[in-house]
Amino acid sequence: MGCGPSNGYPLLQRTGASPAHNERCGGFTLIEILVAMTILSIGLLGIAALTGTAYKSASYARALTQATNVAQNRVEALLGIPYANLEASLAERPDLARACAGPAGGAARPVYDCIPTSQLTIGVAPDTKTYTWSYTVTLIDLNADGTANATDGLKRIDVTVNWADPLSNSTNTVVVTTMRARE
Repeated sequence: MGCGPSNGYPLLQRTGASPAHNERCGGFTLIEILVAMTILSIGLLGIAALTGTAYKSASYARALTQATNVAQNRVEALLGIPYANLEASLAERPDLARACAGPAGGAARPVYDCIPTSQLTIGVAPDTKTYTWSYTVTLIDLNADGTANATDGLKRIDVTVNWADPLSNSTNTVVVTTMRARE
């Protein structure tokens, strides 16, 4: 005896079928199917939500890498400037044209703030980003006399790169620091 009605019409249900006969028949009830569909839907919605998060994370990682590369490139360019001119408002190179102000921070640790006159735009549309950069030069007191000056022979350079992230609606910053000794 097979599963299903024995009258030859598969869509017609036989009345009075024994419980043993119903247990032998396979298949899912409507409630089981609805529960399975609900669980599947929740899982698919979760995966869809993670896709957006993954895109934001990848975009941030790409921008962070580019900003770090910009900062490192600017550090290397600044190391090519003569030691005495690091905190001066000069333009030995057009890409390093800057206006420097200072010193601030007192005689023990004078700090010069330098703002370049150019910005950098990197990327291919629609994922282009504009990076603004600036740097500070801090004189280091090597001889411990309480006054830092250029004759002590060591300067700390902090290059700061900023960019706007439209996905998170925020401004992000990367800082790269190096030391420069007098030649």
